[in-house]
Parts: sequence; structure tokens; C-alpha cells
Amino acid sequence: MNLKDLYKIPGKTVITAHRGFSGKYPENTLTAFRKAMEVGANIVEFDVRETRDGQLVVLHDATLDRTTNGTGAVISKTWEEVRKLNATYWAGTHDAGHRLAVPAGEEGIPLLTDALELLAGKVGVNIQIYTENDEALKRIAILYLKYGLEKSGFLMLRSFEEAKSIRKYHPSIQICVGKSRDDLPRHLAFGVDFMQPQKSQLTDDFLRRIQTTDIPFNVFFANTEADMRWLLERNVRGIMSDVPDQLRAIAKAAAL
Repeated sequence: MNLKDLYKIPGKTVITAHRGFSGKYPENTLTAFRKAMEVGANIVEFDVRETRDGQLVVLHDATLDRTTNGTGAVISKTWEEVRKLNATYWAGTHDAGHRLAVPAGEEGIPLLTDALELLAGKVGVNIQIYTENDEALKRIAILYLKYGLEKSGFLMLRSFEEAKSIRKYHPSIQICVGKSRDDLPRHLAFGVDFMQPQKSQLTDDFLRRIQTTDIPFNVFFANTEADMRWLLERNVRGIMSDVPDQLRAIAKAAAL
């Protein structure tokens, strides 16, 4: 799969499942990733953090409290401690969900390698990096290359400094940067491969300028029909959602 080619298909909406199909299944779990693929998501987005002993795990929050039966920072725990936790305590979308009194299932926090084994070669991947050191970035870069993601995936990095570090490891790694998302000239000057603007940043002027570039972009985020239609009416090609099934249905109907 060549991810960038998807954005060149006339009339196509490129759908990113945010933390997997997280509006219906526990976020950042293998089930959420499988279900995202089943409903036709083009890209699966997920987050990576690090345990105290250096294991790369799939988790959005810095702490375990919201989505698991653990407490405290994941960076303060060993993988042996983390692997025993239940990761199904959050139900619903990331912006309007709630913590459950009892878990919805029995899944734990996946390793990054678990996610890549499931997704690589089957769907695009958007890997949001929240690791704490350069050595972890290097290990993620090695896995990116090992799983052959050069055309089908990209790393979402917090800063341009982290992006520079990744580029040192290998120039073929595709990059998106989270800092200064509305500063289009800065991203163009750096040479990012993708952009991920927030919906609140989409002024008419910003949309006009970014749509005249060749940079594919995915807007974060649309979880309601109103937001989905608002983006589609403005010819936004890439949209992130916790409910990719709804987005796919609305995009299909809008294209008819």
C-alpha cells in the first residue's frame, strides 16, 4: 500500500480510525484495531509509550488510571506489571466517553510489536510517539523499517527536534509533526510527509493554503455527523474519527 496515493484518488475520503475503532471498542486494543479494519478504515492511529524497563507499549495517556485497573505513570512501571493490567475500562469516544465501573473485556495493553504484527501490510498506520528518550525513538525507527512501513505508515512526533532525530536514523521514514500545526510554512520548510491539523485550526485561509500543497493531511477530529459533514463540504480528504463506520457511511452518501 502506498498511503500517499490514497489521497490522489478522486472523490475518496481517507478515513483514520483514532486509537482504532475506539468509539465502540476499548481504545488502543488489538480488538479496536481489528474492528477498524473490518469497517474499512484506511489508516489505524495509535499511541506509543515506554515502560520503566524500556518496553514499547500502546497507550495514549501518560498514566494508567483512565483506561486500565492500574494507577500511576506507565513510565514508572515494568512491563511485567503493565502486562497484567486490564485495558478495557473506558467506553465511548475519547471526547465523550466514560470510565466503566467494571471492565468491558479482558484485553490488556499491547506491545508495539503486537500492533505492528496485526496491522503492517494490511492497513495504513499512524503511530503517535510519546516516548521519553532518543534511544526509544531509535528503536521505534528500527521497527518501522523492519515491518516495511516506508510507504504505508508514518510517525507522528511531538516536535521538530524529535523529527530531526528520526530523520538521522533513516531518511525514508515518513514523518508528521504535532507542534505548530497551523504554521504551514514551518512544516513545508522541514519537509514533513503528512500533516494533522486540528479541526479548530481550519480557517478558510488555512484550508485554502494547505489544499494547494501536495501534503496529505488528516484532520483531528470528527466524531459527530455535523462535524463530518462540515469537513466533507470543505473537500477535506483525510479525517480522523473514533467512529470510522459512521464516517465511512456519511462520506459514501456524500459522494453519491
